Formats: sequence, structure tokens, C-alpha cells
Amino acid sequence: MSRERRQIRVMLVDLNWRHTGYLAAALYQAGTAILLVTTGWPDRIGLGRYCEQVHSPDHTAPEYVPFIREHITQFKPDWVIPLCEPLLDLFWKLDPPGLGALYPPTDATQRAILLDRRRLYECAAAAGIPIPPWRPIDGPAGLDEAIRQFGFPLVIRGTAGFAGGQVRIVESAPEARAAAEEMIRVSPHPPFAQAFVRGERLLIGGAFSRGEMLRSFAQEVIEAHPPVRGPSIRVRSTHDAQLESSTRTLFRALRWSGLASADFIRTEAGIPVLMEVNPRPWGSIEVADRNGAQMCRTFAELLAGRPVSPQIPYEAGLEFLVPEAFVRSRRQAGLWSTVRGLGARDAWGCASALPWNRPRLALHVLRRLYQIF
Repeated sequence: MSRERRQIRVMLVDLNWRHTGYLAAALYQAGTAILLVTTGWPDRIGLGRYCEQVHSPDHTAPEYVPFIREHITQFKPDWVIPLCEPLLDLFWKLDPPGLGALYPPTDATQRAILLDRRRLYECAAAAGIPIPPWRPIDGPAGLDEAIRQFGFPLVIRGTAGFAGGQVRIVESAPEARAAAEEMIRVSPHPPFAQAFVRGERLLIGGAFSRGEMLRSFAQEVIEAHPPVRGPSIRVRSTHDAQLESSTRTLFRALRWSGLASADFIRTEAGIPVLMEVNPRPWGSIEVADRNGAQMCRTFAELLAGRPVSPQIPYEAGLEFLVPEAFVRSRRQAGLWSTVRGLGARDAWGCASALPWNRPRLALHVLRRLYQIF
């Protein structure tokens, strides 16, 4: 008789992000024991079907790290998984570390590249991946030179952040100066100026093992909120050989394992230009699952150390709404005003996007939608 496989124990740590429920459901269905430590309040009826939940202090509070350490000691997870950049930044920089086995395992070089967009661009350029023209902002003279070199619109960027939090697109010198001053205050490293690249915004996410791409899913961003720099709210699945090739090259250079995504702009010449890398499950990962790419299930297989089967084909050209992000972008004063303002097509798009085949997960998503108001 074969030995029964030991149950994997995973501690998910997030800041109340929308995609966590989809990940928890996939991990649960793969036989994983899950503790979710989140700044959101527990959802015992919906999400409680899949995981134990603990409400945490804000990640900026002095008691946050001791709180996390305490629950690691109690739960004894095989993996601790931070699900967004602020937590990756916090956990990767802890001294002493001692936060259990962070997933995915990283070394100092990987962390340095992924925590500083300037180093990411240098790594990508060395691998032959097109990047936007950029230059440091060395005081007012450096900003003036960036304006002269790149013109307007101009992008002022911090070196970290997520969901467009350290990206400002400016149209004038006064706006550029204000944005540079803001980024100097919030960016962990000196901010920089970047040429504005026109074209279609693309996101490609994948599952990787030691730099090799096991599976991928690509989408065009039809609509984002805030426009241009914000999270996706309406997307279209796509296949793009150049995009996939650049992504393979990029993550091979990073020697990455686990889930991750990259944002590109496809220029009028059809060339994908790298914008940024997100070294964690991306916010619209549910779209990949709705199109049959099974990224959340792949995540569960990677964590359990099981072999991942080859790429699952998915259909290009299908449009999807990301319900929570979309409703937030259309929110009006009150629930019914918002619903009436959506129109029949968008209301149906949101309703059909819910995971009705998993009623408890659908209930969790509905609860989050209701909490918007």
C-alpha cells in the first residue's frame, strides 16, 4: 500500500485583494490546508468554505510583523505566500528574516531586481528585450533634460508600487515637477523619467519553474481604471508570438519560479515593449481560468510539487470583465444607481463573470461587490 501524501499547509498573506478567493478555492480543491491572514474582515460563509481566516493589522503598523510571526508559529505552514508587492517588499527586507519559507524562494539578486524598476529595465535590456527610453532624475536639471529628451506626455515613475501607485503621466513642466517631488517622497529608490510609449497595453501571466515558462495566458487591456496606468477592468484574450518569446526570455533571465506576470505595450510597429513585472499572482488571474487556462489550479500544483502538464490551449479574441474592478470604476451613489448606470450589456458581463459553478466562491465575490457600496 502506498503512503498517503502529506497535506501541504499554506499561509496566504494579503491586503484584502480580490483575486485571493480564487486562489484559495483552487488550493482547497487540490487538498491544501490554508490560513488566510488578511486586512479584510473574514467571510465565514463564502470564503470560509475554503480556508481559515484571520484579520490582521495594517501592514504599516508596528505590530504587523510580530502578528505574522505569531500565526506562523501557530499554523506551521510549509509556505508563506505574500500576494502583493508591498508585502513582498516588507518580507524580503526583514532583518532578521525568519518569516518561514517564503514562496517562491528567491535570492538577493532576484529581490534586488524585482524591487527596483531601474534594475529590472537594465536586466531586460541586457537580455535583448525592448524597454521604454528612460533616464534618472538628478534634481531639476535632470528633469529638464528628460523633458527636452522625451517631450510630453512624460512618465514619472517610482521604483516600486503596484496598481499604478508610483506612475504619473504628466502633460506639462509644472505637472512633471509636482510628480517628481511626490515620487521622491514615496519611492524607495530615486525615481526616474520615462518616455511615453503609445500602443496597446498587454498583460501576460504564466507559471514558471527555474526560469522556464510552463504555461501562459495573454490578454489585451481594452479598458483600465484609472485609464492608461490603472488595473484592468475589461480585457480580451490574445496570442502573440513576440510577446510570448519576450516573456520566456525575461523570466529565464530572472530564473523565476512560481506565478508572475509582465505588462507590455505593443507599439504601432507590433513590438512588445516591457513596462513592468509583477512577481506574484496577478489581479485578473480569474480571467485566465474563465478562458480554460487553469492558472489557479497550476498554482496549486506548483505548491504541492506536482508535475505541471503542458500548456492548455485557450481561445483568443474573447472579451471578459473583471467584475469587482469594473464595478468600482462605475460606482455611483448607491447600489441601484450603479446597477442602472451599467446598462444591460455590462450588467450581464459582470453577472456572467461570477464563478457560479462554485457557489461559495460566487457568494464571496458577491459579498465583495456589495461591500463596494
